Amino acid sequence: MKEIIAKRRKELGLTQQQLAEKLRISDKVVSKWETGRSLPDTSILLPLADALQIPPSELMSGSDTAADVKTAAEHEANTLYKNTCIITMALQLVAAILIIVGRVILDRIDHYESGLSEAWSLVLITLGALCEIAAVTFCLVKRNHLLTRYPTQIACDKKYVNITLFCTYPLVLTVIIVFVALHGLSTSEQLIVLIPAAMIALLPFVLLCLINHKRKP
Repeated sequence: MKEIIAKRRKELGLTQQQLAEKLRISDKVVSKWETGRSLPDTSILLPLADALQIPPSELMSGSDTAADVKTAAEHEANTLYKNTCIITMALQLVAAILIIVGRVILDRIDHYESGLSEAWSLVLITLGALCEIAAVTFCLVKRNHLLTRYPTQIACDKKYVNITLFCTYPLVLTVIIVFVALHGLSTSEQLIVLIPAAMIALLPFVLLCLINHKRKP
């Protein structure tokens, strides 16, 4: 690893001090890496690879600690995918809440003027829709970045895609249930509408899960 760090640093025209500043460490630490007196901590391997503008696998090629780097990369990728999933689901939860509250306002607030009630409802539902768009956009952009950075972590990507899909459908189903329940139908009519609606909403999730399952690692 020491040869790779020194060679790549010089190719980029960086001094040890400049590389150290990028990593927020001492230039003495960089010197120890390049002389083989110490190895980078696993927590800094990925930032170091970014600073040297090479993939982590290249940084560790031919190194006895390649297994450590692989483990560190897997852990880092898993953490980033998990955070992406959490943020995506949080945005989708907010979207579902806004849409549901907007629908409830439209149905239940009768002591306001109808125009005001409808206006608030439309605002909340619109915000909910925008929040859902933001969630999907964030997830797609972030996943594309992670797949580019960690091309060998397809299994991790597949896992969190499934988790996201499994968590999203209940939110969609909840919104459907609220809309049907507030539509003024009888119980039997609600079931007649709800069951097909739930099945139709389920189809794209099943399709996406199948496509995700067939992806090669």
